[in-house]
Amino acid sequence: MVEIKVSREEMMNHASDLSESMAGMSYFPMKNGNMPYTQSEAISNYREALFELVESVDLFGKVVREDAIRIKQIGEAYAAKDKEVAQQLEVR
Repeated sequence: MVEIKVSREEMMNHASDLSESMAGMSYFPMKNGNMPYTQSEAISNYREALFELVESVDLFGKVVREDAIRIKQIGEAYAAKDKEVAQQLEVR
């Protein structure tokens, strides 16, 4: 096991230098949006949720298309049966 020896004074100097260099910068993603002061993890979660939403909407569209096809087939079957029954009633 390796032990790293850094004095507290050096770390405090480094921290103060770092804070001075960052003083002029500001990080405001989506400043005028709904997510001010977000962190990268929150943005990553937001992006994943959007991808899941798009995928679920796509799957829902496929289900609706399949249902529309089934409803059309049912309607055609009813129309065919109605014609058949109408012809049988006319024969009598």
